[in-house]
This record gives sequence, C-alpha cells and structure tokens, in this order.
Amino acid sequence: MPVADKQLLRALKEENIYLKEQNQDLKAEVDRLWSIIQSLNKLQCNVEAITNGADILAIISNILDATLDAVNSLDGSLLLLDEETNELVFVAVFGEGEENLLGHRIPADAGIAGWVATHQEPTLVSDVQEDPRWSPATDQSIGFVTSSLMGVPLEFGNRVLGVLEVVNHQSNHPFEAADLDILILVSRLASFILAYAEEVIHSLPE
Repeated sequence: MPVADKQLLRALKEENIYLKEQNQDLKAEVDRLWSIIQSLNKLQCNVEAITNGADILAIISNILDATLDAVNSLDGSLLLLDEETNELVFVAVFGEGEENLLGHRIPADAGIAGWVATHQEPTLVSDVQEDPRWSPATDQSIGFVTSSLMGVPLEFGNRVLGVLEVVNHQSNHPFEAADLDILILVSRLASFILAYAEEVIHSLPE
C-alpha cells in the first residue's frame, strides 16, 4: 500500500476514534441534562402537592432527593434555620449518618453551612481539609468522611430559610462549577416550595 494511502487510513482511524469519544461525551451530557429535567419536575410536583393536609417533612425530603439526583450525589442535607435559637437544624438527611444527623443542631454560623447561611452566598469546596471554614465535628460524630461539598442558601425575599448541602460526588472527583450552577437553580425552586409550605401551615386554623 502506498505511503499516502497508509497515512490517509491512519488519519481516518484517528478521526473515527475522535468522533466516537465526542459522541460518548455528548451522550453523557444529554443524560445529565435529562436527569436535571427530571429532578426539576419532581420539585414542581411538590409545589402541586402542598395542601392543607400536606406532609411538609415528606416534601422537604423529596426536595433533597431531587437535588441529589440532579448533581449525581448520594449524600446531602437540608438544614432549616431556627430563628428563635439561631441554629441550623438537619431536617432532611440522605446517605451515611442519616439516623444520627436528623434533628441535629449546629450554631447558625458554624462550619461551611453556617458560612453559607451567614453570608447568603453559595460555595463549592473541592477539598474540605484545606478550607478554614470546615468543621470536622459533624463528620467525627457519625464516622463519615467528607471530601468535597457544595452549599447554597435557601432564601425567600430577604429571609434565609436554611441551607442545602451536598457532599461527595459519586464519581469520587470534586464537584465542578457546573454542579454548583445546577444546585443554585434547584435551590431557587426549593426555596419557593419551602416558603409556600410555611405559608400554608400558618394559614391553618389553630
């Protein structure tokens, strides 16, 4: 076979490999987007489920479940702010330590979750051990190891309702900026659901 033909054949093979890789990346991105859409649909269903007899704790749990699906994680918490005691309360927990963390309270300014609530800013931490805001006390109490995490404030109007926190991506790689963007998007709808649920509860006759 002439040298030119061999070079052409090699180039075609390399192009074919490149296109296959591109197709795999595209499929992965489509799957990711579909997962996000499904998660947002789950959250939307929770809006429709809020009635006078709604199980608010179940709705909160559903919010966290949809959030974890969207960012490909198994571990996370939804903490609500107790304005009377100025504490963050773990009201929904998925993953390791669920039994021990549920109902656990921390000062509203403690750790990374406290920083998120106090500063009302989202944050992404690739390695918690290198972050001065990190407090290992919660991990130590349940025998869990957090490597990376994301936290976003749950806000409605000028009020901080709580914090949505997700830890450890299933790939074992740190979270990326795109993951935080998804979490911020989900948190906006979650905040609306929580505020609406609170309004429904307050409207109930005593």
